Amino acid sequence: MHPWLLLLILGAVGFSTGIIDTLAGGGGLITLPALLTTGLPPSIALGTNKLQAVIGELTASLRFLRHRKFQIKKISFGLVCVVMSSSLGAILVQHLHTELLQKAIPFLLLAVLLYLIFSPRWLKKKHTPRLSEKTFYLVLGSFIGFYNGFLGPGTGSFWAFSFIFFLNYSIVEATIYTKPLNAIGNLASIFWFVISGNIHYSYFLVMAIGQLAGAYIAAHWVIHKGHWLIRPVFITVVCIMTLILFKQNYSFF
Repeated sequence: MHPWLLLLILGAVGFSTGIIDTLAGGGGLITLPALLTTGLPPSIALGTNKLQAVIGELTASLRFLRHRKFQIKKISFGLVCVVMSSSLGAILVQHLHTELLQKAIPFLLLAVLLYLIFSPRWLKKKHTPRLSEKTFYLVLGSFIGFYNGFLGPGTGSFWAFSFIFFLNYSIVEATIYTKPLNAIGNLASIFWFVISGNIHYSYFLVMAIGQLAGAYIAAHWVIHKGHWLIRPVFITVVCIMTLILFKQNYSFF
């Protein structure tokens, strides 16, 4: 394939996943295989994928912040927990086998999917929070941050579900607050990929441009269309992620 055509395709992949990630998460299941098909070693593909994803997450976060859809002060403790846990996950993934965790993730996503489909209350605030915000970030936030640095697929969906289930956030609030926490987690883990030279900067650049455009457009949709757009996209993406991960990890598919 001609190098310029390859870069154009990667830019288009970045644009489409910028939209998907902003609305529901899970874009890494598109971008990582796309990078691997270029012939990159897995470590470089993973590092490049994380770095380009951050551009979309930061773009969406800044747009939400500009429209006062979330407050940095409200999640400051969570950001600290995620930075520490994501860094730990990124360090350990270079020394430990991920097979057991990879096989568990499809079942966790399936549980999330079933809850979102069959629970009538996940779109509305009908219960008091199950955890205080400090406990939530210390326990759940640290766990999700660690998983983000260690492996990554479905991180955005786990964040959104946790906000809905444990803190009684609406689907729109959960989607918005997921973005800065996911971004800081990826930034923390990326540091370890950068210092080890596991980034392909040409591929990163074209995908980052696409991510920026896609995330900017999708953030506008979130602000103005709310759960009427997010709900079907979120359920569809989680369903697809679950099927893909089951197929990747189990021979009966």
